[in-house]
Amino acid sequence: MLTVIGDLLADIVVLGASALERGTDNPVTITHTRGGSAANVAAAAAPATSVRFIGRVGSDAEGEALVHDLERSGAEVRVQRAGRTGSIVILVDESAERTMLTDRGAAAELGPIDPGWLEGTRWLHLPLYGFSDALSRAALLAASAWARERHVPLSLDVSSVATMRTLGREALSDLLLRLSPAVVFANAEEAVLLDASDVVLPGRTVFVVKRGAEPVQLRQDRGLEEVPVDRVDGVLDSTGAGDAFAAGYIVAALRGDEPAACAVSGCAFAREALLRPGAL
Repeated sequence: MLTVIGDLLADIVVLGASALERGTDNPVTITHTRGGSAANVAAAAAPATSVRFIGRVGSDAEGEALVHDLERSGAEVRVQRAGRTGSIVILVDESAERTMLTDRGAAAELGPIDPGWLEGTRWLHLPLYGFSDALSRAALLAASAWARERHVPLSLDVSSVATMRTLGREALSDLLLRLSPAVVFANAEEAVLLDASDVVLPGRTVFVVKRGAEPVQLRQDRGLEEVPVDRVDGVLDSTGAGDAFAAGYIVAALRGDEPAACAVSGCAFAREALLRPGAL
């Protein structure tokens, strides 16, 4: 089973937010969807493997609705409930690039995770967002220790340049050392920041760099490998595409595939996400 721990949030996606005129009306298309990087990975992987999502939502109607929606994707959902459910406003421009205004709400207050919720895990995936707040960071570190003791592979998505900067080089380096992830996912901008910060990845880690339409890079001790990406026409919104890639990669890794084949699987999952508004 793939277990994903992190955020389950409400996404408010604003399409057509390229040139907003201040102080007046700006016609756009707005959709409300389920979001959160961890929830996106769980939803994308659920049709292909057994998945459990662990997180925290508010004790409110919105949190209840998000849980039910994620369960409909096929994922098993275990959540703590307190406070108010978080949300993200996502501004999408004409190139399908996103600018996100984030309020993690209850997700930032994830408390200690019941060890029973982790039983049966064969792969643990953690987005970096969960490490940005003290409470959720402690819960994720405890879960990663549980996985390490049982030799369960772990993957980390560095998720956000802003989150990386908030943590800082020293904390990020320490985190990578403690987690010792089998796989680290990053987009091109996140990879540049990691390189510029001289953050050293553990020796056995596969560093997967997603570069849009450019080939995916697989950086390992044995060298650099590039995996071509098929052209995708009609891209509507890149929200969730990176999470879908991570899901596809992990699904293949659980089958025992080599990193290059895992990246091909990730690209196939991401392609579907690019052709719809909002997350998965």
